[in-house]
Amino acid sequence: MNKPKIVRLTLASLFVVTLASGQSTQAAVDVPQASPQLRYMVIDLDGYAANTITDAGQIVGSKFFGADRHAAFWPNSQSPAIDLGTLPGFTTSTALGSNPRGEIVGLAGFGADRPIYWKSSQSTPIELPGLPVGLLGQASAINPVGQIVGTFFALDFSVQQPVFWPKSNAAPIYLPELSDTFPHGLAFSINAVGNILGDACTADFVECHVALWTNSASTPMALASPGGDFIYTDIGLSSGFSVAPGLNNAGSVVGYAYNADYSETRAVFWASSVSSAVVLSTTGEFSNGTAEGINEKGQIVGTAYNSDFSDFHAFMWPNSASQGIDLNALIPPDSGWELVVARGINNRGEITGLGLFNGTVHAYALIPVPGLLAGDFNSPTTHRLNAH
Repeated sequence: MNKPKIVRLTLASLFVVTLASGQSTQAAVDVPQASPQLRYMVIDLDGYAANTITDAGQIVGSKFFGADRHAAFWPNSQSPAIDLGTLPGFTTSTALGSNPRGEIVGLAGFGADRPIYWKSSQSTPIELPGLPVGLLGQASAINPVGQIVGTFFALDFSVQQPVFWPKSNAAPIYLPELSDTFPHGLAFSINAVGNILGDACTADFVECHVALWTNSASTPMALASPGGDFIYTDIGLSSGFSVAPGLNNAGSVVGYAYNADYSETRAVFWASSVSSAVVLSTTGEFSNGTAEGINEKGQIVGTAYNSDFSDFHAFMWPNSASQGIDLNALIPPDSGWELVVARGINNRGEITGLGLFNGTVHAYALIPVPGLLAGDFNSPTTHRLNAH
């Protein structure tokens, strides 16, 4: 197995092990100062993962219902999670994306993955058609008109093909390759006009590039790298390459760039498929980074890591030219929370991600609380920060 692939798996495993063990990381010494009007209320979703959030505040992810981890749907950040269930014969599932119509997509099983679809939070999941025998699959995103993207892959990663479903009962369409040099690919996100965000990788996964398809029939474009040491690009680092809502309706994209030996990463923004790559700034000890989500206002969220990837914090960028802000600086220091991953952000500025609450794994939602003065965490409005 090549080194970049080892590092990819190590990073994903590190994230899971750190959270599952309840180990907390130390906050950065040089924490950025937030805007006086920028503060958040933390909502404990009592879940395992919160992947995406719609403009109406609906959240999808996963949660343990009894002994089994199932896909979960939160009608809003104040509501308890709804168990979305899983396919017959499976015990696990997770929800990766949803749309304004309330349709949801994700996967059933872990290690025997099947791409699945829910018409609503009250419906029984169905398997999306067309998965070849011997392959696994996941459905990562669904746009407002019900178009779905995802990936078919082999357990040993010898096959990895991005796919598109025109609707939930239609046969999948295999997305064109970037070139013969890049036989592997993933599809992560699809916007309202049908642009598709994914990646393209060489057979040994040494070289990957963020790819954007104008539509399901078009040849993808490889987005520009920042240059210098950061010659390769990709998306989905903090989720183990399963979900990354990094494409907005304007066609702007976020992801990350990495160097040849995968020892460093930088969060990156592209204004369009033909734009140059903009490296997003981080602060303090967190020199490495990945950008995971972007809204229509250009607000960006992601994760920043220290030099050896042993410590990481959730970050947000008010825009691509802004200094990155450690989201832990925007909540009370005595809240009991350490926010480690930020994954999705809607047009109201509400954020979903993962953190440690008193040392254990919790999914969270961050709700902006306008009008607070810097450091004023004693107003009645902020007493809900520890809400469960």
